[in-house]
Amino acid sequence: MNRLLLFLFLLSSILGQAQSIQLADNYADQGEYEKAYTIYEKAYQGNKRNFNYLFRMVEFQQQLENYQKADSLLNQGEQIAAAKFLFPVERGFNASLQGKDELAAAYYNSAIAQIDSMPESGYSIAQAFERRTLLDQAITSYEKTMAVNPSYDYNFQTARLYGEQGKLELMFNKYLDLIQNNEELVPRTQAIFSQYITDDAANSGNQALRKAVLLRSRSNPSLIYNQILSWLFIQQKEFNAAFIQEKAIYNRTRENILNLQNLAVMAMQEKDDAAALNILDYIIEETQVQSIKYVAQTLELKIKSDAAVVSDFPAIKKSYEQLISDYGKDERTFSLQHNYANFLALQTGDIQQAIELLSTLEDQKLSRYQMAENKMLLADILVLQEQFNRALILYSQIQNELPNAEIAQESQFKVARTSYFQGDFPWSLTQLKVLRGAASKLIANDAMELSLTISDHSLYDTTYVALKAFAKAEFKQYQNKRTEAIALYDALLQDHKGDPIEDEALLKQAKLYELESQFQKAEQNYLKIIDNYPSSILMDDALYGIGLLYENQTQQPEEAQKIYEKIIYNHADSIYFIDARRRFRRLRGDFETTEL
Repeated sequence: MNRLLLFLFLLSSILGQAQSIQLADNYADQGEYEKAYTIYEKAYQGNKRNFNYLFRMVEFQQQLENYQKADSLLNQGEQIAAAKFLFPVERGFNASLQGKDELAAAYYNSAIAQIDSMPESGYSIAQAFERRTLLDQAITSYEKTMAVNPSYDYNFQTARLYGEQGKLELMFNKYLDLIQNNEELVPRTQAIFSQYITDDAANSGNQALRKAVLLRSRSNPSLIYNQILSWLFIQQKEFNAAFIQEKAIYNRTRENILNLQNLAVMAMQEKDDAAALNILDYIIEETQVQSIKYVAQTLELKIKSDAAVVSDFPAIKKSYEQLISDYGKDERTFSLQHNYANFLALQTGDIQQAIELLSTLEDQKLSRYQMAENKMLLADILVLQEQFNRALILYSQIQNELPNAEIAQESQFKVARTSYFQGDFPWSLTQLKVLRGAASKLIANDAMELSLTISDHSLYDTTYVALKAFAKAEFKQYQNKRTEAIALYDALLQDHKGDPIEDEALLKQAKLYELESQFQKAEQNYLKIIDNYPSSILMDDALYGIGLLYENQTQQPEEAQKIYEKIIYNHADSIYFIDARRRFRRLRGDFETTEL
């Protein structure tokens, strides 16, 4: 019983003291250093071997500019200290606060000199310098400790301090030394690198890392350097450059071709289809593994079919049928068959063949998610056929069957879009408000865009006359009836001249003109937005659209460069900023060697 009472007493004392110290720290954070000092002084009197308390008391006196009192406290502490190696650091800092730089330097040197005879104290001395933000002295302490006793390894600490000083080349080289000796550290160092690396190749951190890797690789070629460069180029979204590095790794090891496949998928996600196709072509040519070749061929055909124009349809269709013939019609080729059904329904308009393909797929042993994907595409086809109620039932079933999956959010967005096509704008808006916080960034952005279209234009037109005309034109565009959609946009622009929805109609129509290869008309639409709607939220869309038009269709690289420059300098918050900057630099001729 007595032991229990003693334990409870000691526990309450410890908790009470911890609360007092926390209160003191709160006072210090608020600049009330005298109050903080009083509490720490009481704690120190109860335990004069706790030099953390003493050094905090010294800090408070320094904040109050009582430097002599701080010296006095250090004198009292040093007299009773068994280990005195930290006191020169504190004395030196106190001297520096009084402008006595030579005296401070002498104290710092004496602190560091102790490491020769006491290397085990090196870490504590370096930490004391760090606490006082004396980074040069901290680095010297760490490095001297390792020199005196090589069993100590503080390279991570010194590398970190170089980074804090902004000495990026020194920092990167330190980390590269570490991973050269232990490749298992690569993920950890990449996480650290990401603090200094951005998506901008001209960023000082990016340039410093690239320079450090290239210099090392020339004198000591190693796959680890290809790996680091590949990672860097991926951060910069330069997937062709990353491909060069990954290809070099694969050619030397003949292993991990899945890294190339993952790189192709990343390029697809970032809309760099040219790079993705380069990578996939290489995989198809190199791999002898049928499952990997199947995935690569499926992805490649998906990219080509998504970008196809009418004249490409026969060749794309033949490619799909050939691949299905090669790999068979079962659950293992679900992605291939599903992509083909999507192509048939949403691009060629061959709805009946698409439905037959989906029906065949339903008879296979599909997962719940694959069944939902099948049902989603069937609902999309029903929307195309204007069977809205049947489509809404299928979309709702998906939400009930997989309530926590991303596909459920996608189906909810399609419910909102279908209601929008029907002209039920209030209900559509209700659904979209929920989705603006969706886990999927793409779905959230689509929901935000449609939500703004409805809410912005219903403010000016409570009868929704112009908005209904716009939704009708969009629906024809969704049905891939481009000629009808263009005509409906023309009618809207004529009948609702000056309406706030005009800039959106011009932008949508411009995209259709491009698909119809009517590039001059597309350019006119973009220019109307740029000239007449300078404050429109669609200004960057119009600039980016006309920039791509000049670069890829009308072969006017100088004009494209001017447009991208406008995005860079006038629309830094645009979603197109990164790509515009990359395209601008490429057109300007900012090429760099990416091979080792």
